Amino acid sequence: MKSTEKPILSSIRRFPRPFALGILTLAFTNLFDVLSPFALKKAIDAISGGDRGALRDAVLMYAVFMVLTVSFRHQWRIHFGRFHHAVAEDLRNRLFNKLSVLGPRFFEKNPTGELMSLMINDVNTFRMAVGPALLILFDAGFIIAFVLPFMLSISVEWTWKTMILLPVIPFIIRFMEDRIASASRQQQDRLAEMSGFSQELVTGIRVVKGFAQESNRQKVFRTFSNKYAESCNAVARCDALFEPALQIGIATGSVILLAWGSKDVLSGAVTLGTFVAFHEYIKRMIWPMAAIGSGLSLIQQGRSSYSRISDVLDADPEVEDLPTTTQAIESIDALEVRNLTYTYPDATQPALVDVSFHLKRGEILGVIGPVGSGKSTLVQLLGRLRQAPANSILVNGQPLESIRLQSWREQLAMVPQEAFLFSRTVEENLLFGSEHDAALETAADPSAVHRRAIDTAAQVAIQSEIEKLPLGYRSWLGEKGVNLSGGQRQRMTIARALARSGCLMMLDDSLSAVDTKTEATILQSLRQSPMTAIIVSHRLQALSLADRILVLNEGRVEALGTHDELLLLSPTYRRIHDRQMSEQTPTESSRSNLPSTISPEVLRGGV
Repeated sequence: MKSTEKPILSSIRRFPRPFALGILTLAFTNLFDVLSPFALKKAIDAISGGDRGALRDAVLMYAVFMVLTVSFRHQWRIHFGRFHHAVAEDLRNRLFNKLSVLGPRFFEKNPTGELMSLMINDVNTFRMAVGPALLILFDAGFIIAFVLPFMLSISVEWTWKTMILLPVIPFIIRFMEDRIASASRQQQDRLAEMSGFSQELVTGIRVVKGFAQESNRQKVFRTFSNKYAESCNAVARCDALFEPALQIGIATGSVILLAWGSKDVLSGAVTLGTFVAFHEYIKRMIWPMAAIGSGLSLIQQGRSSYSRISDVLDADPEVEDLPTTTQAIESIDALEVRNLTYTYPDATQPALVDVSFHLKRGEILGVIGPVGSGKSTLVQLLGRLRQAPANSILVNGQPLESIRLQSWREQLAMVPQEAFLFSRTVEENLLFGSEHDAALETAADPSAVHRRAIDTAAQVAIQSEIEKLPLGYRSWLGEKGVNLSGGQRQRMTIARALARSGCLMMLDDSLSAVDTKTEATILQSLRQSPMTAIIVSHRLQALSLADRILVLNEGRVEALGTHDELLLLSPTYRRIHDRQMSEQTPTESSRSNLPSTISPEVLRGGV
């Protein structure tokens, strides 16, 4: 279902069976409900005439109609419930799938709280539009279609006199539609703002407490909350006008019936049972007239919510496969970056300019440079989180854009700057995304999975710390791994990458919170792995095992070479080296000279 289509009609086409069964059983429910006053008329007339046989038949008829009404009402609730919940589930899945393919630029512009509001509140509001709202409108339509013929069959004069204000109702509805739509949109926007602020507050609660800003944040939250309450009241005021305005017309009809119909009963022109049945039909007409307004109000709210959802569904991914892209790869034998220049969509200056280098299988490339020099941009382009210019990145001699995105990502093991862990167990986090993840889900071989988690933790020297947790590898981590230290989170994410069967590992300044000894253990594990690697870091020690080091400065390649070569060729590298040397103790300083005394051949054998 495309977001540009009429969403309600598209939902019906997507799930026709439960919708059709729900509408069919609803029609039978209303038919037998409308027949009940007819049976009541028979019973009253039988009582008035003293005809016991007719009374018995009328009572039996009334009972049958009631049983059938209840039975079909039970069925339409089941079928229609299946319909609108299926629509909501489908929309949630499509929205989630869309979010999973959108790139960093989208999430930089859309707060997490607003997206969560879309997934929960807006989807549910649209569900109300395709569920209860549609049901109300069809219910009202069926009642009108069934009741009016009975009323006309009793008395045309009574019918038009009691329904004289009916033509005014569509104008009232039209007047209110725009007001409800505008108020509903504002309500959802205010809710999204409040949700976004709440999510940000909870995520950054340590910073808030650290700067003693609790009172200030509470005041800001109250402002958002008050704005949301005001928007809810605006919607409520619009809704509150519907039923009183609509019921005035129907209530007037009852008064007219009492004034005109009672004369016909007293004169003997109609029976008392006919009068009572007609009044029952008038009362049944109250619901459709009120329901039309309520149903249209829900539909307007649903349309407003869907317009917000469609903004996400219509968003174009930054990176996606071309229609002609069918190529898959099983290994990365050679990676070449050729004259890569990249400018962010909203930027005036390029982030990278004419960057070139190449890597063979098993080689390690270090990347270093000042803040803002383009290091993370390079990693994102290689990972296809952002779209690089055509033919600027080659894999095994083929342009990267010619390789299916899924196939390329399966060859990668990326560790971003921000160490992110899921609210799952330690073991599940360690093996997230590895070839053993399926075993975790199916629990086909729990012992093998556990051993793999232990081996993975050993590669980053964190196994002893995990074993100290209350449940060890089965311990549950808090949101984003909040119950671990920064260094532990970094090592967990690096272990997660080492556990993958990919061919290219990219560490984007992922060793900043790791001590020197642990860093050496991790780098040794990386050297012993068969993966090609790109290590981005501000610390020269983290680049000690690199075959070559790329120095970026203001988005350009200042130099590319070994440690000793860069000390001669790169002012930026030499400045970083001298600063880090001056910050170390004499013993540590002598150790930092280690990379300059080791040749690449020795490095390949391990330190």
